[in-house]
Amino acid sequence: MKGPVWHRKQDREAGRWREEWDGAREEIDRLSRRRFLRLGAAAAGGLAAASAGGWLALPAAGADDAVKTGQFIFPRLQFAVYDESPDRWNCGPIGDTILRKKLAELTNINVSHEQKVVRLADFEDMARHPFVFMTSEGYFRLDPAEEKNLREFLERGGFILADDCVLYAREDRFFQTYVKLINKLFPDNPMRKIPYDHEVFHVYFDFKDGAPHMQGVPHGAYGAFERGTGRLMTIATPGDIHCGWQCRFWGMDKNIQAIKMGINIIIFFLSH
Repeated sequence: MKGPVWHRKQDREAGRWREEWDGAREEIDRLSRRRFLRLGAAAAGGLAAASAGGWLALPAAGADDAVKTGQFIFPRLQFAVYDESPDRWNCGPIGDTILRKKLAELTNINVSHEQKVVRLADFEDMARHPFVFMTSEGYFRLDPAEEKNLREFLERGGFILADDCVLYAREDRFFQTYVKLINKLFPDNPMRKIPYDHEVFHVYFDFKDGAPHMQGVPHGAYGAFERGTGRLMTIATPGDIHCGWQCRFWGMDKNIQAIKMGINIIIFFLSH
C-alpha cells in the first residue's frame, strides 16, 4: 500500500483522522500487551443484555475484575502470524478507534473507547467479550488448545469478525487461512458466502451488493451459521474493510462504506 489518496489540505476531517492515526501508533508502540490488558480489565464485558442473558457461564469475578455492563467493547484478538507479512494481529489500531467513534456518533449504542486485547489462550478473559475483531495480512496457525478455545467460544455464543488486511492487491492469505480453520473446526458445517439479502447487509445501512470491497480477492463475505438455529457465529470479509476504517486510502465515499459495514455487523450481532 502506498500513501493516502487525499490529504489534510483536501479534507479537514481526513486530517483529524490522520492525527488520530499518528497518536494511536505512538500509543500502541508505547504500551506492552500486558499494559493493554491492565487498561482493558476494568472495562471487560459486553452489553448488559448479553451479560444478563448468560451467554457464557463463567466463574464469579472478584471486585477488582468485575465485568462492567451496559457498554459495547471492541477487543482485538492476538494470534501468531508465521509468514513475513508486515501487518500482523495489531496492525492499524486507528481503524478500531475510528469505528468506535463513528459507532457512538451514528447510533445510540454505549461504546467503550478503551483499547482491549484478548488471547485465545486465556479463554476466561476472552469469554467476557462476546464480540471480537481479528485481522492480519498473512498466514497464521493456532495450536490445538487455541483451536479448542476458538470452537468453544463460537459454540457458546461468541462472535468473531475476521477481516483480511490485504498484503497485495490480488492476495487473500488471511481470509483463506481463516476459512480453512473454521471449516476444520466445524467440518460438517463449513463457511459459505452470505447471500446479499441477509439481514447483516440491511440491518442499519443498506448494502444491496453485500459487503463493500476495498481491495483483495472479491470473494464476498463468508459466514459460519450455527446448525439448528441459523445463528451467524462469525463473518470473514476478504475486502480489507478495516483499512477502509482508517480513512487513509481510496477516498472518503468508499471509506465511509467500510465504516457503515462495520457498524452493520456490530448492530446485527447486538440485536441477535
